[in-house]
This record gives sequence, C-alpha cells and structure tokens, in this order.
Amino acid sequence: MCCPDKSNPAGEVSQNLTANQTQIKRKRGGQKGNRNARKHGFYSGTLSPAETSQLWNITNLEGVDPEVAFIRVKLQSSLQYNPGNRRVIREASRLLVKWYSANYRLDPTDRNYLKTVVENLLGIASMRQSASAHGSQI
Repeated sequence: MCCPDKSNPAGEVSQNLTANQTQIKRKRGGQKGNRNARKHGFYSGTLSPAETSQLWNITNLEGVDPEVAFIRVKLQSSLQYNPGNRRVIREASRLLVKWYSANYRLDPTDRNYLKTVVENLLGIASMRQSASAHGSQI
C-alpha cells in the first residue's frame, strides 16, 4: 500500500487508484469512435437529406448554379445553428466573391466592392435570423 492518506484514516485503497490500475493502456492518437475531428455547420462536407433536397430544388427550380446553391444551403443551416457567427459570414462571402470573380472575371476593385456588399448583406440577414430566433423584429 502507498503512503497513508490523511483523509482516509482506515487506510483503505482509494477508488481512483484501483480504477487507474484496471484501465487498459490506450494507443497514441485518436481513439476508435471519437468524434473530435467531426465538423458541423458550414464547414462540414456533407449535407443532410433535407439540405440535399433543398439544394436540388434551388438548382432545378430557380436555375441557380450548384456551387452557389451549395453555399446558400450551408450558410442557411449554419446561421440557423449559430446566427451571429461572423466567421461563417466572412467565409460564405469569400466563397461567393471567389466564384463570381472567376466566372465573370472581376477586377480587384470590383471584387473588393462585391465582397463588402455581400458581407454586409449576409450580416444583415444574420441579424434578422438571430432576432427572429429570439422573437423580436429588426
């Protein structure tokens, strides 16, 4: 037995000591089944079945490019999950500006202007989403 424990005058073996002795030694790195690297919201690579349906409706019925529709669906689901997330708004505006710049060959001045406009519009939409989630109006 180890040194006597002042909080345990009877000298019994503590629960922690026996629990540590019975644990199986873990391997280095992530353990099987952990979800530490799982991503959600805007940064996840997958769509839920409802989001997939929404994506195809936007693409087929509204005639929106699939890449823009994907950004729209992911942004909407991310803002429902966390309405005030500025990082998501910046990333969505960056991706939209990148797509439009590539497809319409925007010069740097137009690109910066478009990014500012898109980011401001997404910020307003985010505030409205946040306000509606809290039950007030903007």
